[in-house]
Amino acid sequence: MEKIADFFTIAEKLECEYRTTRMSDGMCQSVASHSWNMCIMAIALRPYLKTPVNMERVMKMCALHDLPEAITHDIPLHRQNPDVMTEKHERESDAINKILGLLNDDEIKNVLSEYEERKSPESKLVKALDRLDTAVQHLCARDLSYVGEYDNNFYWKLFFSDKFADGFDFEPVLRDVFNEICRRVSVRLKNELGIDSNVFMGK
Repeated sequence: MEKIADFFTIAEKLECEYRTTRMSDGMCQSVASHSWNMCIMAIALRPYLKTPVNMERVMKMCALHDLPEAITHDIPLHRQNPDVMTEKHERESDAINKILGLLNDDEIKNVLSEYEERKSPESKLVKALDRLDTAVQHLCARDLSYVGEYDNNFYWKLFFSDKFADGFDFEPVLRDVFNEICRRVSVRLKNELGIDSNVFMGK
């Protein structure tokens, strides 16, 4: 029971770990909130999916995919250069081993490995939901001006890039939903900040 209690105290830290994205109340989004949003999106989108998925597996993956960040902390995308990514993977591997040492359950390791390999329909869906949640935050954030503050509009160039959109192509409903969010975010950018989203296309 001591180890389970220790695990709970580690997992709780995801509620205190904050991402770059902002929410509708102007606050930064927590990693735990991000994972919860992904679960909600999976539930909402399930009836529209063309590829059958194991929803229990999807939910586990949504809840667990960022668990190592309870120890390693979140690293914003604009800081993820090759050297940082190498260190990130090493630290996350150590974090997973520490977490697994507290629980008598190989399922967590299997779920995290499946997510990283990105071969199963479930893992591909969860990765798409990971991206889609960022898009939703761009739609819901109280003030969008913060998005352009990093590295010469890094996040806007990413959001409107073909590469980002291509991550939703394996399920038509995902691409349709992303396109609608993209359209609404473009309208917000124009109306609220006077920015034409076309300037970011192809960047």
